[in-house]
Amino acid sequence: MFPSSNLNASKARHLDIGAPDQIVETFADLTGNDARLSIRFEGLDVQYPVTLARLDRDLHQCMLRASDLEDLNTLLTQRLPFYLDIQHTSMSMTSALMRPLQVSGQVDWIDIRTALPVSLKLTRQRNLFRATLERGMKVNMLMTAQRNGSEVEGRLVDLSIGGCLIAVSVNDAINFQIGMSLYRLRAVFPSGEAFDASGCVRHMRCSDDSNDVLIGVVFDASLADFERRVWFYVREIEREAVRLEAPPERPVAPSRLFNEGSAALEVEAVATPQEEALAALPLFDNVRNIARALGVQLINLQAGISLETAVLCEQARMLLSLLQEDRQALLYALACVERHSTPLVCHGLAVATRLADLESGGRTTEQVIQMMACAMVHDFGKILLPENVRLHQGVMEAPLLSHLHAHVELLRFRIERDGLSGDARRDVLLSINERLDGSGYPRGLEGYSLNRLARMASVIDAIDAMGRPRSDRPAWLALEIYRHIFNAGAQFDTGCANRYVKRYGFTPIGSLVAFSSGFQAWVMRLDARGQPSRVRVVRELTHDKSMNQVLEGPELVQLGTLEGCVGRHDNHMTPW
Repeated sequence: MFPSSNLNASKARHLDIGAPDQIVETFADLTGNDARLSIRFEGLDVQYPVTLARLDRDLHQCMLRASDLEDLNTLLTQRLPFYLDIQHTSMSMTSALMRPLQVSGQVDWIDIRTALPVSLKLTRQRNLFRATLERGMKVNMLMTAQRNGSEVEGRLVDLSIGGCLIAVSVNDAINFQIGMSLYRLRAVFPSGEAFDASGCVRHMRCSDDSNDVLIGVVFDASLADFERRVWFYVREIEREAVRLEAPPERPVAPSRLFNEGSAALEVEAVATPQEEALAALPLFDNVRNIARALGVQLINLQAGISLETAVLCEQARMLLSLLQEDRQALLYALACVERHSTPLVCHGLAVATRLADLESGGRTTEQVIQMMACAMVHDFGKILLPENVRLHQGVMEAPLLSHLHAHVELLRFRIERDGLSGDARRDVLLSINERLDGSGYPRGLEGYSLNRLARMASVIDAIDAMGRPRSDRPAWLALEIYRHIFNAGAQFDTGCANRYVKRYGFTPIGSLVAFSSGFQAWVMRLDARGQPSRVRVVRELTHDKSMNQVLEGPELVQLGTLEGCVGRHDNHMTPW
């Protein structure tokens, strides 16, 4: 209501305003505001509309103007005290008693000069009031987009009768879109009490002070019993927030919803063995931070904000420095980050890294950064596709494929032009899906219309995509991918494919391999001959035993002969 005052700093539903400067600022905000003012005399039910004609900050006085009514004139002449009521769509205020200092009139109105009240009592409208969870308050939110769909876990930020704000990770936020219906929302309080609702995603934005995405949800139900139930939770959250801020000498009884587990929220979480191992993994934290930054860009794109070229180039610069620092450690970190980011981001990072690894020669650092920036986001336009295309399961028929191919043009107009060269946009962003025989998209270019960078980008993109699982097939093994690429020689540049195979080998870093003794392991490093020199052993098949042991150099002899890449045994078979 009053954007220039300090009242919005408090999120409480009821607020007593007693500081003289706050009262002055509140009255200043009434000038030109759409609030409705009226005066009401003690003991009388009649309200008389008024306007604020003038405010004297120095004297701490104001002038109220009312229509010239005989009964009002009589009351004012007697210098009777009155209350000033202020009504607004989002809140209401009532003043302490005010007494007229001077009453003067014109033909049609009465001017009432009075001292500003010593206090104001503010009440926010129940249907618009949002109870915010303060530090130390935690309510888990489980969100399900479709019936029998998987749950996404988030954290409740605030709650009102009409909806709520939920914080989720960038990775999970990709599953939601503005306007998407949510089949079920479940809020689980520390006491174990929960309530269910359904709703619709109203807005999405990235949090200013964390790596979360804030999802605004409006509830579907508007039934009286539902509103009463939600209002109970709103009041209890507000009550607990007041308790946490109350001084020790004025304790407030805790809400039953937060009477269990609240103290545990302040205890530092203990890292799991897997988290400790990841923290010690070279370059992993750096890669995860880059992936998180790209995830934020993806969320912004989904919300209608264009991709920021400066941010993309900054992340590309960081990725290039990691490549130059330790190429093999970066390749393994990229495989490990897949469980911590989205497929679109992971695919883009892998393509960008390999493109820089193979195509940096003869190019300036800035040229490499720009082609990496384009490669990182070349598939981001898919987030803008209709839901029936984006979430399609199984093989796509030709009509649906044509809709899928529109992702290139969708992204073309949603990425800032400043900061990206025309060559990088043309050869990577727009041509990575083209094929030498003209069967690619979006323009069906062929032959010499595609230069060396575009040809290499298309090979890298296809190989990485085939190495990832899809709804209609599992991930392909390296040998299967290479065989497909060379058999489709009319589509791909054979010279580029040969360079790729020579550089990454038949057991690439990040692939799962089998040994003759029955062990399976993830490849962490390769030697000069392209053979695994460091692996993480994760399974012993003879006894169906899970493991987690890193071996390197001469220690690999105990694993037997390398047999080649194998498919993942289950979803838990991850590089780390």
